Amino acid sequence: MAPRRLCPILPVVLTLLLLVGCQQEEAGLLFYDRFGNPNSGWGTESRESFDRGYQEGEYFIEVYEPDWFAWATPGKKFRDAVITADARPVSGASGGHFGLICRYCSPANFYYFGIAADGYYAIIRVRDSHPKILSGNGFLPSPAIPVGAAVYHIRAVCQGDRLLLFVNDREIAAVTDETFRQGDAGLGVGSGQEGSIRVHFDNFKVLAPEEEEE
Repeated sequence: MAPRRLCPILPVVLTLLLLVGCQQEEAGLLFYDRFGNPNSGWGTESRESFDRGYQEGEYFIEVYEPDWFAWATPGKKFRDAVITADARPVSGASGGHFGLICRYCSPANFYYFGIAADGYYAIIRVRDSHPKILSGNGFLPSPAIPVGAAVYHIRAVCQGDRLLLFVNDREIAAVTDETFRQGDAGLGVGSGQEGSIRVHFDNFKVLAPEEEEE
């Protein structure tokens, strides 16, 4: 609303440009959270196998038990969506992974776009609690995923039956699947056989897909 309050003191042309620019930017933004408000809907939970919650303007998920997966969602519903977030691995044993969730219908039904700090990735469908990797045979390596980076910018596109994974604005994988058509969006972290991984997330956004991604 700030540009509207400034309208009386700005030149007419500049005001129109500002308003049009803001309207275009907000038109595609469906949801945004920088995790500065601990009551924004993601929840806080502590169990023997994992912890999750807010910490200093980020949202963290830490998994302790080997071969375990923990996630969080804000309780929304989207159809076609582009989901982005910055993921910061804090600690973890080899084999762990982290990423974004799309079309979350229930704890037993959703898509997961996961990457690992050692350069691996997978697009996974969980249906009736049974995971299936859609992007290949297991987690696969990609030279486009930097190894040991401090922060990874992850983007998941769920548009129609198309599912795309991007890391640092580079396309990593694309698959098709029509099992789920709508649902929540969220964050996920999984441990490997050695267990123990902690990842912090920030700048979580859900946007309407752009025409060029069709």
